[in-house]
Amino acid sequence: MSLLQIEEIGVRSVLTPQEGERALSFYDFSLNPYQGCGMGCSYCYVIRYPFAEAHPAPWGAWVRPKMNAPFLLGKARQKVWGKRIFMSTATDPYQYVERKYRLTRRCLKVLLECNLERLTVHTRSHLILDDLDLLLRFGDRLVVGFSIPTDDDEERKRLEPNAPTIAGRLKTMRRLREAGIEVRAAVAPVLRCCPERFAGLLSEAADRAWVDTVRHEGQTYLRDRQEDVAFFRGRAYREMVEELEARLWMAGLMRRG
Repeated sequence: MSLLQIEEIGVRSVLTPQEGERALSFYDFSLNPYQGCGMGCSYCYVIRYPFAEAHPAPWGAWVRPKMNAPFLLGKARQKVWGKRIFMSTATDPYQYVERKYRLTRRCLKVLLECNLERLTVHTRSHLILDDLDLLLRFGDRLVVGFSIPTDDDEERKRLEPNAPTIAGRLKTMRRLREAGIEVRAAVAPVLRCCPERFAGLLSEAADRAWVDTVRHEGQTYLRDRQEDVAFFRGRAYREMVEELEARLWMAGLMRRG
């Protein structure tokens, strides 16, 4: 893996309204303390965003810490008072540079003063445990969404090689639950897996689960992996996803509402 290109920036706004027909319309704002992501997952949809397409370096090779994010969020206290926040939609708030910049931690400190109705923190990183002290202060207003697309670490190495191991993610999820935090597994997208084993592992690590399939494979770095593209478009993949969903339903991890 080459060195990560870090470009410190200032931005005009750190909040994105979630309105209309957006997938996150049940939230009021999304919050991204970073632009770009060092995880560089092959299937990541953010590569299609204008800011990613405009960057000369490939997705996963660069990250831009938004140095004034906590300050801007502080100025927006009244705007987000009592609202529902999703952190983050276009980056991982606990990617490895968070250990240096602590932008996510500083944003959490501001949000604690905003009487939020709900906060969802979405990550795939064990670094979230660094902020356990702050997260616990949100009480039942907090949900942690944890990205875990497979039970197979060899698949993880192929398609998200810079991301934490599957075993490490499961351990982090269990620690969060043991601390009393609601954890929702985001199996999105589903990669190659053993549905029976995967459902069993998630039943021990998550309160709920959400499943989605690989999408836009022709517009992500999966386009360079024709064997993978063929699999994700094929019948065997659909059947694997259906079996996983059925097993998660039986385990009580997928519920309506």
